[in-house]
Parts: sequence; C-alpha cells; structure tokens
Amino acid sequence: MSTAKQLYKQELAHCRERFEQIDLQKERGYLMKFTTFSANVENLLPAIPRKEHESLFEELLLQQVYTTFDQKCLTAGDLVKLRGTHDEITKNSGPKIYCTYHLGSYRLLTSVLFRKGVDCVLLVGSNMNRNQGDGMVEHIEGLRQKHGLTNVFRVVEAGSPSAGLTVLRELKAGRSLIVYVDGSPETAPEDGDETQFLSVRFGQRRILTRKGVGYLSHAAGVPIIPVVSYRQEDTTNVLYFLKLIRPIARSDRDMYCQEAMQQLYDAFWPYLNRYPGQWEGWTYIHSFLQPEIPKKRFFQQQLKRPVFNEDRYTLCDLEQAPILFDRRLYQTYEITEDLRDLLLNLHEVDSVEDLVGQEMFGELMEMEVLR
Repeated sequence: MSTAKQLYKQELAHCRERFEQIDLQKERGYLMKFTTFSANVENLLPAIPRKEHESLFEELLLQQVYTTFDQKCLTAGDLVKLRGTHDEITKNSGPKIYCTYHLGSYRLLTSVLFRKGVDCVLLVGSNMNRNQGDGMVEHIEGLRQKHGLTNVFRVVEAGSPSAGLTVLRELKAGRSLIVYVDGSPETAPEDGDETQFLSVRFGQRRILTRKGVGYLSHAAGVPIIPVVSYRQEDTTNVLYFLKLIRPIARSDRDMYCQEAMQQLYDAFWPYLNRYPGQWEGWTYIHSFLQPEIPKKRFFQQQLKRPVFNEDRYTLCDLEQAPILFDRRLYQTYEITEDLRDLLLNLHEVDSVEDLVGQEMFGELMEMEVLR
C-alpha cells in the first residue's frame, strides 16, 4: 500500500502532466504577464540572464498549480518539513506575528499552525479573500473535523477600515497573526497612502512596504517570526522558521518599524535568490518599487546608426495593436505597425531621422527607444 507521501507525489506528478499539456503562449494575457515578470526579475535580480526568464516563468506557473492543490489536500501540511525555530509553535507559548512570503506553497503555514492548535488570524488582501479565502476556510474546517480541533481561525481583510484595531484586539486576546509581508496587488501604494508605507532595501532597488506589521508588534508587545516556505527539488515542502524579532518596550515605534521591516526583507533575500522560480511576487512587485530618478542625458550629433534599445524596451504584438513596453518604468505605449516594423528593421534604414521626421526622431532618442 502506498504511503501518504507517495500518494502526494503521485498527485503532484499528475498536476505536472496536465500543466505540460497547456500551450501557455496561447493563454489569454500570457505575453504581457511574462513581459512584466521578466522586467521585474531583471530589475531585482539582474544576474539572471534574460534567456532564462521564460523557463523561470513557467516554473512559477507550475508552482501555482502545486500550491492550489496543496490547499485542497488535507494531508499536505502533515508532510511539510519544519526547520529553524519551530519549537516556538505551541498554543501556550503566547501570540506571535508570523510573517511569511508568497514563496513556494505559502498557504501551508496556516495549515501547519492550525494543526498544532494555534489560534490563528489570517490577514489577507481583499482579492485573496475573494479568490482563496473560501478555499482556506474550507481547508481549515476539513482539518477541524478530521483531527477534532477546537482552536480559533479567522480571516481579516487588510483593506478594511477596522482591520488594524481588529487585529490588535486579537493579538491582545492571545491569538497569533499570519501576514504575507511581501504584499499583494491590491495592497500596493496609492496616492494618499504615503504615511502607511516605508522604504526598505530589496536587491538592486528600494521598495515600499506597509509598516502595519511593525506597528502591531510594537503596540501589542508581540514578537515577529519570519517564516519562509519553499519546495525542494524532490517536491517536499519546507517551512523555515527564522530568528525572532522582538520589540523593545518603550522604544521608538517608528524606528522599530523601520528596522523590523528591513530585517524581514533581508531574511527573505537569500531564499529568493535560491528559489526565484517559486516567488509569486514577481507578478506584482513593480507596484511596490520606488521610482528611480532618471539621469539627465545630453544628446550629441549621432555619428553612428541608431539601434533599438532592447535592454530597456520590449515589443509586444497584442491582438489590438503593437505595444512598446518600458521595462524600467513599467509603462506601455501603443504604436503603429509601421513604427514596430521600423524598430525591428533599423539595420535596413539609411536615415531614421529622414524617415520619421526630426520631431519623432528626437522623441525616440529622448525616451531612449533608440540609442
């Protein structure tokens, strides 16, 4: 008779077989999703060659399939390997703020904590609550019935006006909080949100991150535990519990928030470098990137034939019209088919300026479409 681990691996193999039958490039929106993914990888992990981006994107899409399956599988949490400071996971050890990331099978943390009897409050974005919240509640109820668990589980939407006070009350009542510290599309900064965010280093760039986790930790006197989820090559899921971040009583709250959030991203960085194809954040991290101040350029008379700046721009043929995508600023420009054909065949043109006119030529040079 097959063991639970063998059955689990067989199901993942079936998931992979079904995934490999899909022609991804024919899926709606694939091209722009991949192009955005590629730009994000290039801006944060420029050491990964662009030629490897497509295989990484396919790996991410497969990981998302695995993650969805894991949420439906009640035994997936029992097969997880726990590493690091997981001895702290007991109901009697007091409340914690478990800060995790959208890496690997990230939803399993909730399953593992609940299975160990921890009273849990899961803080999610509104879109995740609609799309995945019902599935997580169903998973938790399945665990409750299977193992006779009586501990508390609750989902709170991060975008709710009362979310902060609700979570603070839950922490003070002894319940632990689970937060995806790397954000989600609907929690990205908007105009007027400046006071809710702070800036931290992340790879080659700086990003904006919500400071609510640090605030809640300091206000409630509850330690933060960074937890990284990843899947090994043999498909085994791992949850790595890292060193606690403890608030210091009567310390400066803003200073603690800054330091705590920076520590959380520093803790994540080595794992992202090791498992870049497992991070769902590549699909939305551009919404959190701090804009770079463009360097002023001084144009001189061109002495050589201009070429298309493919380091910064990508041409995408969409159904409606050709699109020029700025990989640095994440802006899209709808262009004519004539301009697209020109950019693809610049080597055949003696004088681009004579062909498009002085004004358009100057604009293409200023935007660095040509160089």
